[in-house]
Amino acid sequence: MRTEEYWKSPQGAVLERDAQTILARIGAYHGNAVPSPLQVRAFAEALRPDYTLTDAIDAVTAFYAGNNKGRWMQVGDVNAGIRAIRKTRIPENALIGELMDRAGIDSDHAITYRRRLIKAIGEGRSLDQAHALAVEASQRLIIEAPKPKPKRRPVRHFIGHGQAKAGDMRLEDMIGGAA
Repeated sequence: MRTEEYWKSPQGAVLERDAQTILARIGAYHGNAVPSPLQVRAFAEALRPDYTLTDAIDAVTAFYAGNNKGRWMQVGDVNAGIRAIRKTRIPENALIGELMDRAGIDSDHAITYRRRLIKAIGEGRSLDQAHALAVEASQRLIIEAPKPKPKRRPVRHFIGHGQAKAGDMRLEDMIGGAA
């Protein structure tokens, strides 16, 4: 759940405006129903984080093109529609292979290229943009250097912490000079 500060930020305002636009488009299929501010915010909170307004509007249009029961579209339907639209944009394996051959990508870098290409298309980028990002990603190191392990703090027990160890002290100092 997002905080009030988020909704006052520019990102929150854009998300809320986009949700208002999507809900207005949905309402247009049902007699121009006007959503309440609470409905807009709840819709915006449940909208997938990587949505684009174009994909969401296309998902609404596709949903109502096949809706013969008069059912209202919900945010889950919008998210599923966006996922389906993006899935259709992923190129066939033959085209991916052809793009890799043109870019000179070898088999060692093929998985990195393919993953980045599909991810970029899933983010709403065009095939040319996704290809450029994937080529750049495939030219980086396949395996990054491991991060150094954090240094462990030495474990100290009560005896000996901040003073001489018990074995180094004189008996008189330990028991108070009564020995």
